[in-house]
Amino acid sequence: MSEPIEVDLSSDGAPVRFIWRSVWYGVTSAPEPWLGRTAWWHSAARAPRGGGVPLEREMWRVDAVPLQGTRVRLDGSFDLTRLPDGSWQLAEAWDDELEMRLFA
Repeated sequence: MSEPIEVDLSSDGAPVRFIWRSVWYGVTSAPEPWLGRTAWWHSAARAPRGGGVPLEREMWRVDAVPLQGTRVRLDGSFDLTRLPDGSWQLAEAWDDELEMRLFA
């Protein structure tokens, strides 16, 4: 997916809300930090020696709900990625309603 988003952080650096496709989402559970692997092989033939390409990226998995009315309501889980330049991207989104239909 990898869409740019804006993220507001708590005093300890965890996401508390984000804006995606012009809709603010509020985080409803404790954000879970983790490190993801970058797909460096898409941009380079091989990983350069000396760390020219970062191999890990900061990720946060959050549960969130829209904070304003939307035509399509997406309550779900989201993977947020902080890029080395400090900007953020939405890496993945899962809809709770879809999961309930598939795994109920």
